[in-house]
Amino acid sequence: MKRILRNAAALFAAGTIVLSALAGCTSGSEEAENTTQTNGSEDDSSTSSNNGTSGANSASSTTDAWSGWKDFNDSSSWVNITIDKSYFSSFEAGCKIDVYLTKDSSASYNKLKFNYQGSSWTEMTGGSYTNGTYDSTYGGVEPNGATPLSYTVTASDATNLKSYGFALNGYGVSVSKITLTTGTSSSGSSSSSSSTTTSDVETKVEPTSVTGTPYANHGKLKVSGANLLDEKGEKYMLYGFSTHGLNFGDEFSRYVNEDAFATLVDNFNTNCIRLVLYPKDYNGYCNGGDQSALKTIMKNGIEYATKKGMYVLVDWHVHNYNPQETQDAAKTFLAEIAKEYANYGNVLYEICNEPTNSPWDSAIKPYAEEVIPAIRKYAPDAVVIVGTNTWSQDIEEPLSNPLDPATYGNVMYTFHFYANSHTDSYRSRVESAVNSGLPVFITEFGTCDASGNGGFNSSESASWFSLCEKYNISHMNWSLSSKGETASAIQSSCSKTSGWTSSDLTESGNLVVEHFKTLAR
Repeated sequence: MKRILRNAAALFAAGTIVLSALAGCTSGSEEAENTTQTNGSEDDSSTSSNNGTSGANSASSTTDAWSGWKDFNDSSSWVNITIDKSYFSSFEAGCKIDVYLTKDSSASYNKLKFNYQGSSWTEMTGGSYTNGTYDSTYGGVEPNGATPLSYTVTASDATNLKSYGFALNGYGVSVSKITLTTGTSSSGSSSSSSSTTTSDVETKVEPTSVTGTPYANHGKLKVSGANLLDEKGEKYMLYGFSTHGLNFGDEFSRYVNEDAFATLVDNFNTNCIRLVLYPKDYNGYCNGGDQSALKTIMKNGIEYATKKGMYVLVDWHVHNYNPQETQDAAKTFLAEIAKEYANYGNVLYEICNEPTNSPWDSAIKPYAEEVIPAIRKYAPDAVVIVGTNTWSQDIEEPLSNPLDPATYGNVMYTFHFYANSHTDSYRSRVESAVNSGLPVFITEFGTCDASGNGGFNSSESASWFSLCEKYNISHMNWSLSSKGETASAIQSSCSKTSGWTSSDLTESGNLVVEHFKTLAR
């Protein structure tokens, strides 16, 4: 939910230097992009330092497309290089553009944009960057100093390059060479080398329900009108904690353990856990993260939750961008999870957490219509939750144009609140949506400011809790972590990864746990 903006360059100029290029690469690269914003907090971000040409197999070919020395810095010129569209006639997803450069330490900032031309230059943001950090606020990628700065194109990029050609522009760097890698290169990056297709995944057998647990008592869930129902057809509300980003390292992923989940169920009376995986932020699934390791954490979480009879929400944590930018990767990842856990009736899917600048009709709904079938192929009855625009607060948009329930059944729509920032007017919007028949799931809430820090507000939190209980709205708290911010449930001084008592919890954590203990599990 954090909405902190960073200072960066606002404009890039156009230019006319033409480079030659080779085309002809194979598809298969997952979409990726680097950002720095995290939900509820702002974390340092970086990318992997893999050399853009290393790791290519024998079927790949790397060719110099341009060489020389162009020195660009704050006091002279912009980088302006274009490549005519004719050079991209056989480009496909997976082709790679490598820019060899040196950062100018005297420049006020260093940045490049990879664009296709068209009537005006449009930045390509869906592909994966290596050796640079993407600025999700102002655009452009800041080189980290290693070389080359690489960009691997998506299928959409390739289509636009074929139609319009390529344009590179930026500031504060010296460019010495540009190469293009074609063929079946793996690029040596962890984000592509560990990908798995659903054909490699076996479906697990249905687990035995643990008597007396939430799932044993309520079974597989379904959506009817504005309500979430259990297998008996009775209204049911999910509630519990959300992890912080599992991709941000052991500081956050360490809470995915069996004893921690036992504490959540047995001591805190929760019935659900939300497992958060960022695609584009630091070390994200599409941004240099070890995909195999991240999937293992996610799958372990599903298994631990299932052993305790919890429901588990698999969250593809789109944050502050158009979800279509990581659509292909979402389909691949969620399809794999859905296939492996098709027999686990306790697994729900959240396909885009907090999209921004993404109108429902033109961006989010088309995205959902692509991603949901990838899940439904293996888990036809699983509940799927779809985010809404503006950090999942434009809950009204799906009312006039919802997903077709006959085609996309068991779908709910996301709303997020942070109690000190979102008060009466936001509650009225949610209440109106539910009364209009929209099934709403609050997959994330905080007791403080939308920044995730400051502004703890128990009174407004209580008003939200009352609304959730009145309309049976499921709600998940941000976050099960010890990060030093108001939204965290665990004290930053606490090293425990399970068995927490009230003295281990923050002011927010204690308030939320006391609320959960009043609910019927």
